[in-house]
Amino acid sequence: MEQNEFQIERKRLADQVADQLIRMIADGTLTPGDRLPSEPELMKRFNVGRSSIREAIGALSLAGLLSVKPGQGTHVTPFSPDQRLKTTGLLTIGPDRVTELVEARIELESVIIKLAAQRATESDLALIKTAHESVKESLDKGIAPIDPDMEFHLAIARVSQNTVLMKFLSDMRQPTRHWMEQKAKFNWGYEKVYEQHQKIVDAIERRDVTEAEQALRNHLESTGEKLITALIGSSAS
Repeated sequence: MEQNEFQIERKRLADQVADQLIRMIADGTLTPGDRLPSEPELMKRFNVGRSSIREAIGALSLAGLLSVKPGQGTHVTPFSPDQRLKTTGLLTIGPDRVTELVEARIELESVIIKLAAQRATESDLALIKTAHESVKESLDKGIAPIDPDMEFHLAIARVSQNTVLMKFLSDMRQPTRHWMEQKAKFNWGYEKVYEQHQKIVDAIERRDVTEAEQALRNHLESTGEKLITALIGSSAS
């Protein structure tokens, strides 16, 4: 089955809110320097709770689309008209910022997986394997395994037993999800993701820190490079 035939799974509420805000920025409804409505107004507009609004704003702040300043509210980050791309999601924020995201995610998860390989118990391994098999189940059903893919990486973060690193990875959830959506949309790796994940699982099970890190880097670098290349092409068009 071709990967562009995959269905996309239903998104979390925070992800849906972030997508709506991205579209409003992309189509000019929200322009550079505009202040976002208050939290209660956004909650009413999107029919979601406060936590979903805060998570969406936090993710878009991390992506560089929004700027949150205490006492001044949340504003759309300034950018010139020629910096705005025609697409949404990660492709909206420009190649420079996405290059930083790719770099940050690889380095963050490299630290995480080294700790996980050192600290994983048998029960931890069982959780990682369950998340891993969920990816295959989605692939077999013809569904892009975006949520199972994210859960696999979050499961490894939990096994690291470092709550600060887990929080960092969780804060990157929205831009990371967009990365995975591009992978599904443009056929950048879901045909190989299960195989790549298996190498990660095997290395953790062997407690091979070096191999676990290398398998993780190979997995993320392959699609990260394609993502950056696509962005450069989009911004030049």
